[in-house]
Amino acid sequence: MKHSLVDEILISREIKNERTVALVRFVLFSVTTIMDSLSYIGWIHYTIVTPSLVTVTLDLVFLSFAFIVLLFVTYLPYKPYLKFFTITLDYIIVGFMIFLDPTIQKANGLIYFIAMTSAIFIYQFNLLRHSKIGTIYGAFLAFVYFLIISIGLGEGYPFDFVPMMIGLGMILAIGYVTTVSNIEMVKEANTKQMMERFLPSQLVSEFYKNKAQLEPGGENKEVTILFSDIRSFTKFSEQRSAEEVVHFLNEYLSRMTDVIFKFNGTIDKFIGDAIMTVFGAPFKMHDDALRAVKTAVEMVREMEKINQKLEEASGNLQVGIGIHTGDAIVGNIGSDRRLDYTVIGDNVNLASRIEGLTKHYGCSILISETTYKQIENRYSIYDGFAIREIDLVIVKGKSKAILVYEVIVL
Repeated sequence: MKHSLVDEILISREIKNERTVALVRFVLFSVTTIMDSLSYIGWIHYTIVTPSLVTVTLDLVFLSFAFIVLLFVTYLPYKPYLKFFTITLDYIIVGFMIFLDPTIQKANGLIYFIAMTSAIFIYQFNLLRHSKIGTIYGAFLAFVYFLIISIGLGEGYPFDFVPMMIGLGMILAIGYVTTVSNIEMVKEANTKQMMERFLPSQLVSEFYKNKAQLEPGGENKEVTILFSDIRSFTKFSEQRSAEEVVHFLNEYLSRMTDVIFKFNGTIDKFIGDAIMTVFGAPFKMHDDALRAVKTAVEMVREMEKINQKLEEASGNLQVGIGIHTGDAIVGNIGSDRRLDYTVIGDNVNLASRIEGLTKHYGCSILISETTYKQIENRYSIYDGFAIREIDLVIVKGKSKAILVYEVIVL
């Protein structure tokens, strides 16, 4: 059976917590056994009723069970059904202790509070497992345990028995809600952490606000696609060690990511030193094309800052950026275990071809006529760029010529 990444994390955590519970169980019984033994031989006194041989014998038996369980969960492969066995064992052990241990006071209705407190205590152990079914099973046993202890050792029907049952039920329900909430929180945190690598935080919040689902599928919508690439990066890489190249790329991609997120762009993917960015997905805005152009301008300026940090012998690195607006298929594409939120279609390829033309025309930013029409009369010189018509070209894979424009960074 295949598990999702989050399920695998929860299973791994369940295994660790089962070992933690086993260790705590063993430590508690060890301390109890030592204390009762010292009290039995008269070296210390810490209980109203002095522990008897029955008490010490019970301690040793329960300590042996705790030791066996600790060895089992530590050295043998973990099985999911083990939690049902250990939960049941905990209730049985504590139940026998209450029934047989003479040091436990049961008169004057005290047994009802002991039963309730011990039921809650064992139930809290179970919450460490972060298991929905384990929590339900533990809650069921808590009720059974409380009833058996109360009926078996109680002095008739207490006046406050029903309120105690209601109170116990509320505590158990809160425990279940907490378990479910923790599991969902882990899933959301994991998903959000992955999404924030590609989306600005404000878009991630919008994603959750609209209750969007990360399920396979897509839709046709208008988007603006931005492709960027570092020119002559191969030559740059050949002059440096692998460690230096990786360090440079990490810094470059990090700084460009900050620029993209600043203008609410969605990073589709990194392809070596190339970046594919989408504006208008997952949420479309009225100024997608304009924000794409502003992003490109800021990326060019950021590249200039990066060049200032490089050695003079390296020369100046230049970035080429192509932008195009058009319809594309947007959605989650992949398998049940691996989904990529991406954009596919002919217009995506066209944006990539336009980026490739920047080297031919010796410019940093080229945009298509479609993109230009969406931002025409919507920008000014104060935006830090100007636009001029460059050429009517036929790109690879297209039979019809398209008009491209250069964005000049001022």
